[in-house]
Amino acid sequence: MAKLEQLIQQFRSELGADFISTDVVGMDGLSIAGGSIDPNFNSTDASARFSLVMKLAEKSSSKLGMGKVDDNLVTTDKAYIIARFIGEGSYYWGVAVTRNATLGTVRMLMNEYADQLWDAIPR
Repeated sequence: MAKLEQLIQQFRSELGADFISTDVVGMDGLSIAGGSIDPNFNSTDASARFSLVMKLAEKSSSKLGMGKVDDNLVTTDKAYIIARFIGEGSYYWGVAVTRNATLGTVRMLMNEYADQLWDAIPR
């Protein structure tokens, strides 16, 4: 787990001031690593709720014949929340950033770190 936490810290550092939260989450809704800059942010609740979002995105895309889900973007008045499956899909990685963040940069960094996170998950 130390390697996983180290990678998450590096990712957070690269995002800088736009970072809000990130978690690597099993499809059971339980986070195995992550954290937030906001001490009031409930990552346990967010992880569980977004596992439902990811399951629904995958199911909807499949039923519509739209292909495999790359990522799921939720835009609120305060933040962007991007979630993507990692590895063979038994985990997802969620990232929340401010509305000032550049989505292309966030996605680029997620692409760079996704395989490394997957490799660091103990299985």
